[in-house]
Amino acid sequence: MRRLPPLNALQIFETVARYGSFTRAAEHLCLTQGAVSRQILALEEYYRLPLFRRSPKGLTLTAEGEQLLPAVREGFGRIEEASMRLTRQRGELALKMPTCVMRWMLPRITRFQTEHPELQVQITTTWQHEVDFQAEPFDAAIIYGPSPGADVHAVPLFDEYLTPVCTPEFLRSHPIAHADDLAHLTLLHPTRDHADWKRWLARAGAAHVDAHRGPTFESLDLATSAAMQGFGVAIGDRTLVSEDVAAQRLAQPIDFAVATGSRYYFVYPDFAAQQPKIQLFSAWMERDRARAAAPSA
Repeated sequence: MRRLPPLNALQIFETVARYGSFTRAAEHLCLTQGAVSRQILALEEYYRLPLFRRSPKGLTLTAEGEQLLPAVREGFGRIEEASMRLTRQRGELALKMPTCVMRWMLPRITRFQTEHPELQVQITTTWQHEVDFQAEPFDAAIIYGPSPGADVHAVPLFDEYLTPVCTPEFLRSHPIAHADDLAHLTLLHPTRDHADWKRWLARAGAAHVDAHRGPTFESLDLATSAAMQGFGVAIGDRTLVSEDVAAQRLAQPIDFAVATGSRYYFVYPDFAAQQPKIQLFSAWMERDRARAAAPSA
């Protein structure tokens, strides 16, 4: 009968080796330093060999620890890879998307679920605009950037066009007829570099307007939400705010939008392209995109 060392101790061993510290490994694993130390001692007792050299300067691997570490990392890596592939074979579709696209995407998810109740969609939102299908347990994602990247199938959704937005009430009390009128208003920024407002103001011929005035938020969604609460004028994406504008929750005070060269994509990995759930959802997204692009009767 094959006898293996305690797998939990091996995982802790790998974490301690990565950080070179019991304290930092304990913080990463949400354990006490004593618990981490005891697991390492148990592993050393199992092998009857020291795995770390302990000194006032920190921890270093012994020759035996150096020999064990690659095997542990390879073993856990293969388990993680197999687990992710098994996860992707589940009946539901795990979809990752940036928070800023959620309001635009939610009606489409609702329509899809109505038409295809047999496939449940699990949504995870994030401030990230990219996905790593090799390391993350998602079947598909909506990403943002100048290109979809490599090793993925991509359905282009829409190009990014920046335009100022605020509430109709804010606009009535702060009339905005030209870009110059923004000079004394609060600008709401979705990024710390203020690049979106700087780009729009430059293209609108209002480079003298201070593009750095006003608060900065962590995402486009938060800046847009602040605008919807009447705190100022946000720079938003024309497509993402279109339904809020149609419902008069937001207004576009100036009919001028600037293309950034970036685009939103629906993507899924090449290795999952033949999965029925991927094919079903991808085909539906293609049809929805075609419907949106078709001229109104």
